[in-house]
Amino acid sequence: MTRPIPAAGGAMPKQQPTETEIISAFRNLEHEICCLNHMADILGDLLDDQLVPMETRGNDALMIMLTKHQLETLSFAWNDVSFRAQRVRDAFYAVGEGETIR
Repeated sequence: MTRPIPAAGGAMPKQQPTETEIISAFRNLEHEICCLNHMADILGDLLDDQLVPMETRGNDALMIMLTKHQLETLSFAWNDVSFRAQRVRDAFYAVGEGETIR
């Protein structure tokens, strides 16, 4: 089968990925998915450990005290989970387009 040749200065038509390429690309996402899962577990553990109410105020409001280090650690973890989740989502949709995201 011959592939079409673009006109001068034109872009090559985009080829749809084969089933084998798609399967391989999804398998390549395993590391990113596992890292996201581990970071989500770490974030969950941090939240369980550090978000302990010190007292309850009216209307079910809770007062929670965090050190600066605890707040920075939580901030790092939730931003890292968010970043990883976006990367996995983008990589997932890129697979269908025959692209890869690093």
